[in-house]
Amino acid sequence: MRVVTIGSFLGMCLISTTFARAERIIPSAEQTTVLRGTADVNDGVRVVSGKTDATGHGPITYYYVPFQNGTFSLAWKVDKEQKVLFVFDGKSNGKATHALKVYVNGAPTKRSHEDTLTLVTYDGSTREKKKAKLVRHKHHADAGKWHKINVTFKDDQATVVVDRKTITVTSERFRQSIEKCGIGHFSATLQTKDVKIDKRN
Repeated sequence: MRVVTIGSFLGMCLISTTFARAERIIPSAEQTTVLRGTADVNDGVRVVSGKTDATGHGPITYYYVPFQNGTFSLAWKVDKEQKVLFVFDGKSNGKATHALKVYVNGAPTKRSHEDTLTLVTYDGSTREKKKAKLVRHKHHADAGKWHKINVTFKDDQATVVVDRKTITVTSERFRQSIEKCGIGHFSATLQTKDVKIDKRN
């Protein structure tokens, strides 16, 4: 009986130590910025409005919370059918560069991929030489409904869960710190809530 009690106690200590290593961060207003749009927050829901500019980029919100080996998550809803973009930037050679992009209902091209979940990684990509790898899966997130995304980085692997769809990709760039996470859309409004980063040391 004593052995079981000691074993249980040690197990509880191990679990407590594991959870103590995790740090949950909810980005503050100072850590959040919007480009090419306007934002308003009510009752925990952030509403971003705007439209695509001449360069083909729409409104995007960035969260400046550096982390390595952790999870970025949020819930989102658009009021109009369109692709939604999630961006994860690292710092290669001291400059901000894309590590991963996730397109829901789309892809980087102008062609319609409305039933596609696309992951883009950037091994070998430089300013002079663009080299990206695309992984596509069939998926559609309906407008007017709340959806959830979790993106977990661990070593050279990223696991993306959109609603119940899970895709895993690898890249050497994931071994570097993620400096900022972003979510963008292309027209009308985008709502987000429950934004958080779980850092694991």
